[in-house]
Amino acid sequence: MIAAVTAAYALGCAAYLLAFGYNDSATGAVVKMLPVLLLAAASVRLMRGAWRRGMVTALLFSALGDWLLGMNGVRGDLFVAGLGSFLLAQLAYAQLFWRHRSPDRRRRALALAWLPVAALLAWLVLPGAGTMAVPVTLYMLAITAMVTGAALADRTLLLFAGALAFAFSDATIALNRFVAPLPQAGLVIMLSYYLAQWLLWRGALRGPEEESR
Repeated sequence: MIAAVTAAYALGCAAYLLAFGYNDSATGAVVKMLPVLLLAAASVRLMRGAWRRGMVTALLFSALGDWLLGMNGVRGDLFVAGLGSFLLAQLAYAQLFWRHRSPDRRRRALALAWLPVAALLAWLVLPGAGTMAVPVTLYMLAITAMVTGAALADRTLLLFAGALAFAFSDATIALNRFVAPLPQAGLVIMLSYYLAQWLLWRGALRGPEEESR
């Protein structure tokens, strides 16, 4: 089933990118969130216990954020709402990962390595954030908690790779919006975001049965 979900997910992502060119429209906003909803539905089927609850919650908030940010291009007043939805997704991911830490001390080095990167991004982005500085700061703290949690989690490094891809996507959004326009930013953002969600989902899968804790 994992292979079938992956294939369907890739087709859904490609359909959005090719049909809507990662531009915003009401229809595109719906199509944009469908691949992530697929991962949420697959998590219900393939995961159990805390991992199922946490992953489904994070993916549903992510899908809502996809729709809100897609509709922001139509209405122009939903960016903060979309940011808030993704903030909740990051917090859901973070608490799940931190609750299931690996005893491997080498994972701590991975978590610590992210902190100077987060500090650099804050230094670059926050001066240009203006009135958005507070929500952007909160979001950056949340994604730092998510990335470090993924580094420490008792799952394969696919999970950490997904967290890094998510952080890369969000950093591209922030740099493009608050620092300077980046070439092909929309395509880079969506490709890295869709890759991130799949890596997080695949990395969260341990086997046919998940812990109930």
